[in-house]
Amino acid sequence: MQWNVALGAGALVLAGCANPLPPDTAPRPPATVAPAGGVNTHHYEGGRLVTDTRTAACTIALHGEIHAGTVRRMPAALQDLDTPRCTHKRLVLDAGPALLGDAITLGAMLRNRGYDTQVQAGSACPTACLMVFAAGTQRVLPEAPTAARIAFSQIPSDHDFGHQSCQSEPSRGQQLTVTRYLRAMLPGPTATAVYQKLLAADCRTVDTYGPAQALAMGLATATR
Repeated sequence: MQWNVALGAGALVLAGCANPLPPDTAPRPPATVAPAGGVNTHHYEGGRLVTDTRTAACTIALHGEIHAGTVRRMPAALQDLDTPRCTHKRLVLDAGPALLGDAITLGAMLRNRGYDTQVQAGSACPTACLMVFAAGTQRVLPEAPTAARIAFSQIPSDHDFGHQSCQSEPSRGQQLTVTRYLRAMLPGPTATAVYQKLLAADCRTVDTYGPAQALAMGLATATR
């Protein structure tokens, strides 16, 4: 045991006597390079989520339907923007048919992460889309090149896109869910006004607001 210790000590002495490498040739750890931003697409049935992290104002563009498949793909899109490069994060909505419950789930995901929301210029955002839009910390409704619009359509069924009656007849559960959600996302008077317009809508009566009206109502916080 003593011989082994002595040998170890001798090795340390020899190591200390060796000529050190010159500073300019000493090994260095590889440099850490931040990953470059880019564009990525996450497909799901009925639509796609396109992420863009090329600038500090990062976006997720939602093109297509909103349903359970959208909710399942959204975490991957959110992960794309989970980088220090993205100092501002926004979801841009170009939404098609949507299920109310899944739209509310998406909205909660965005609010919990401090996202802004925007309706794609030239697009209309009906009730389920509106639920996602309402979740934005800042809510942008563009005026140019073609104005985006909010459409206060009847509260959709949570079963599927097809079986709709003309009259708006939300269930008691839907009424509670929608009112609580809107009050959590929007200023009180705005939440009340939005809900009243949704209840008044049916297949023949769809009130549409442009950027100026949505801004005056408090539903939008900015136009551009």
